[in-house]
Amino acid sequence: MKIKLLTFVCTLFLLGCVHRPAGPSINANGAIKWANGVSEEMHISASGSTLTFASPDSFGRSGGIAIFSRIDSARNGDCEHYYSEAALKTRMQICKSGEVTLIKEGKVINVGALARWVY
Repeated sequence: MKIKLLTFVCTLFLLGCVHRPAGPSINANGAIKWANGVSEEMHISASGSTLTFASPDSFGRSGGIAIFSRIDSARNGDCEHYYSEAALKTRMQICKSGEVTLIKEGKVINVGALARWVY
């Protein structure tokens, strides 16, 4: 009985020592607040040609980095279009008004507002 109790206590102790690896971090200079209330920080490149997200849950990924690249030939008035380098059928439209539309396989899956921080 003592051996089982000791084994159980040791197992609990060892499980308490296990750490999950920290997710990636980025130097965020902007964020999107989605209509569902979730906010996601991102890094907007100096040229505006790429948007980098860390742990983008709403993009169907459980963690990691997601990069959206601008499609220069697809500008539409005051809006710019981006595609996900990891999931080519995932697109994002960002307008000068700050309106953001996330499109997956041709269907709108979320809308939100862009905020860019000024340092």
